[in-house]
Amino acid sequence: MTTVRLTDEMVPFGLNVEGARRWYSIDERDWRPMKIGDTVLPGFSWIPVADDEGGAWSSYWMRLQPGARSFEHRHDSTELIMILDGVFTDEDGTDFLPGNTVCYAAGSRHSTSSAEGCTVLVVSQTGSTIVSGVPD
Repeated sequence: MTTVRLTDEMVPFGLNVEGARRWYSIDERDWRPMKIGDTVLPGFSWIPVADDEGGAWSSYWMRLQPGARSFEHRHDSTELIMILDGVFTDEDGTDFLPGNTVCYAAGSRHSTSSAEGCTVLVVSQTGSTIVSGVPD
């Protein structure tokens, strides 16, 4: 998925900073459409949370609306996903529930969906590349 460095004009409403400590509480005003490359993923939104200064990882909240399904995509680096609420479903029908963590290896390909909607925390080094399913 898309990851970007935060700039001053992108500072989320839910971000709190005290010295070297930063914490984030989800604020509905912070959700923005999610993209893979330049392609918008219908039913997906995201909120950037934090990046490692050395570029080792980036993190963001991702929300799937009920019925949302991603395009098939390839992970450019290892991706870790922790489910906060709802049900996150992999293309083989495996459901991941709140408190579950799933990891996708670099180079792996799949699509995801959520029948009821869900919110997950994503941590990865780089984004993903669409493999198939791009609308005309």
